[in-house]
Amino acid sequence: MKKLLLLSTIFAVIISCSTSKKPEFKYITNIDVKNISIRNVTIKADAVFNNPNNLKGKLSIDDIHIFVDNIDVGTTSSKEFDVPSKKEFTIPLEGTFSLSKIYEENKNNLLSSVLKMMQTDSLLIQYKGNIKYHFGNFSYPYKIDKEQKVSLNQ
Repeated sequence: MKKLLLLSTIFAVIISCSTSKKPEFKYITNIDVKNISIRNVTIKADAVFNNPNNLKGKLSIDDIHIFVDNIDVGTTSSKEFDVPSKKEFTIPLEGTFSLSKIYEENKNNLLSSVLKMMQTDSLLIQYKGNIKYHFGNFSYPYKIDKEQKVSLNQ
């Protein structure tokens, strides 16, 4: 009887300690222009995750590129982020890029690009790259690919 009780206790502990799922990447939201000047534009966004586990971990940015009108203008920055247990959470993403990169790519059509930007008063922003979840020696990459029109009016 003692062996059965001990065996069932060990089995219950093993089952309750196992990780059932990895944290789930849900979406990117709140893409917005934070600051705009003659030379630079700073945009921000939030990556939303849900962790259904009791286990915590860390998320790190792994080279997420910002594209503006299909032109790679730079990368985002973020600190390594602690993952809370059994909770939905967001990671702030922020990136600053030079408007000259857009103009350099479109030098032949510079006037039409400027006119298009003034008429539409918006930019097509795209985030592409990976965010990595770390727990001990285990890591899992989340592929990010989000595109959205962002208004330049503040």
